[in-house]
Amino acid sequence: MTAAPWTASLPVRASDCTPHGTVSVPALCVYLQEAAGRHAEELGVSMETLQDDDRAWVLSHLHLALDRVPAGASAVTIETWPSSLEGLYATREFVLSIRGAEVGRATSRWFVIDTERRRPVRPPRSLYDLKTPDRPRPLPHDFDDLPAPARIDHETLRRAHYPDLDLNRHVNSARYLEWVLGTLPDDVLDTHRCTGVALQFRAEATLGMPIRATAQLDANPDERVARHALRHADTDALLTVARTRWHS
Repeated sequence: MTAAPWTASLPVRASDCTPHGTVSVPALCVYLQEAAGRHAEELGVSMETLQDDDRAWVLSHLHLALDRVPAGASAVTIETWPSSLEGLYATREFVLSIRGAEVGRATSRWFVIDTERRRPVRPPRSLYDLKTPDRPRPLPHDFDDLPAPARIDHETLRRAHYPDLDLNRHVNSARYLEWVLGTLPDDVLDTHRCTGVALQFRAEATLGMPIRATAQLDANPDERVARHALRHADTDALLTVARTRWHS
């Protein structure tokens, strides 16, 4: 069976938009999650199906490259497809479009965990029988480890609350991204647009966990690059590392 690409337009809510009227980067990542979930359901490997066997999908890496996103969009079209299955890891690709014009590309890496033991397990057998589409990845990446910030330019403290949790009862990946971006100064967020996001999830954050978010913000004439880390505020255990790119 060939896993044909899945395509759908997802409506943009007012709460998904920035003060400039563009769809926020965390909202775009929620759309990617939604598209991946709907396609997984079509392929018979949805989160709900895995839960019946005490299994769950977990996002390991996400890389997103964005062109200029127009203001006033009423919907974002997502095309997604699985691209490979190697060992415990599955990769999935995305293309984002608005009003028929491509505005972004993403690639992601996932694995399945045993929700009782909280350890990785092999993906469902049915995935190994799928034939992936014969097309190039829109955003090639080898998913190398991302470096943590070498210094701390900005820092915030947070705590994981119940609304932050997903079906796995750990903090949703889109919430991690909100925390990552929220560490940067408001004037950077208001005067620059995000053109790239790379996220690597190292460990899960759970209910009540205190979170320390740090960022190193470098500047050059053409592009600002930020390196981010989310850590357990008490133990300093590394939860997430990220890199974001910004243009004025």
